[in-house]
Amino acid sequence: MRLGQSFAMAIKSIKNNKGRSFLTMLGIIIGLAAVITLVTLVSGVKKQFMMSFETMGTNVVQVEYYQDQRDVSKEIYSKTLELSDLVQAYTPNLSTYETVKQKDKSINSCRILLGSEDYDVCSNYTIERGSMFTHSNVLNSDRVAVIGSKVRTDLFDFENPIGKTIRIKGERFTVVGLFEEKTGAGDYMNNVIVVPYTNNRFLMNSPAVSSFIIKAVDGDATNQVVTEMQEYMKELTGNDWGFWVYSENQYMDFYDEQLAMMSLVGGGIAGISLIVGGIGIMNIMLVSVTERTREIGIRKSIGARRIDIISQFLIEAGTISLLGGLIGIAIGSLLSLIFGRLLFQGTDMVLLPSMPLVLGAAAFSIFIGMFFGFYPANRASKLHPIEALRAE
Repeated sequence: MRLGQSFAMAIKSIKNNKGRSFLTMLGIIIGLAAVITLVTLVSGVKKQFMMSFETMGTNVVQVEYYQDQRDVSKEIYSKTLELSDLVQAYTPNLSTYETVKQKDKSINSCRILLGSEDYDVCSNYTIERGSMFTHSNVLNSDRVAVIGSKVRTDLFDFENPIGKTIRIKGERFTVVGLFEEKTGAGDYMNNVIVVPYTNNRFLMNSPAVSSFIIKAVDGDATNQVVTEMQEYMKELTGNDWGFWVYSENQYMDFYDEQLAMMSLVGGGIAGISLIVGGIGIMNIMLVSVTERTREIGIRKSIGARRIDIISQFLIEAGTISLLGGLIGIAIGSLLSLIFGRLLFQGTDMVLLPSMPLVLGAAAFSIFIGMFFGFYPANRASKLHPIEALRAE
């Protein structure tokens, strides 16, 4: 029997038993819809995490000292010089919120960041116009600033802010640089002003410099820097509780593990549904073999081979499973779109399953149908033609 005829007979059989066929597909529909939704949502969550990490910068080591209120910037800087083969840049990392004014315009709660001339490198900012302040500016505690894109919009509209002054706590700061907008980061990463950290006594009423960012040269170096800094901080504090050393790379590994676990658990649940669906296909094909015993007997009596009978029933099982799979893929895509809009409000992310996922799901649904359909097909092929023709 030709392949086209086998498909035509399979479709005819499904049409003649619409309700039964749909119930047979239900397990496949639910299972694949769950798999498609879960995999797509996990992919979206991972993409969102990656965007956040890319915004903050990769290969970054954060060092926090909180044993007391002393300034440890010189000690940390000296240690980074010892690790010069591993370290790309270093900066203190202090922050506060202040009202910032420029003529008749103001920002009531602007994030003021205090760092070194390498703050842009360490925090993954890019200069769009002007430049970062210099090491000399830091040593002299100069009143200079580099502003984020939102600060520029709020205070200067579309004017060039370079060379103009802003007021922070009543003091004039000259704008020397403008950061490019960090897309996907919202206002938080763009509503910033970076000034030399040596202004900390004036802006924060404190001499303490206790938070630092170290930019490693690559991922492998990041882990080495974390280890070296942890050992050094233990020596500096004399204990293992007065400090905190961590890297975003470690969090990326942690989130990857959590997402993989979520996928595994969800995939297991969906897999159970697919197995149930496969068993349903096996049951219905066994019923179909019983109902069509005389048909099988007639076909065998006029020369149909075992392979012809097996092919016919396998194609029918695969077609039922594929139709269920396509419906499941469509439902999963719709659910991914809906849940994606709910989970990622305020972003332009549109969650839809990838083409490899769709094709893989469709292929897997065919495999499930044919795998569970083989036993009924093989049983049908073994029927003796005379005994089959006697069946009522």
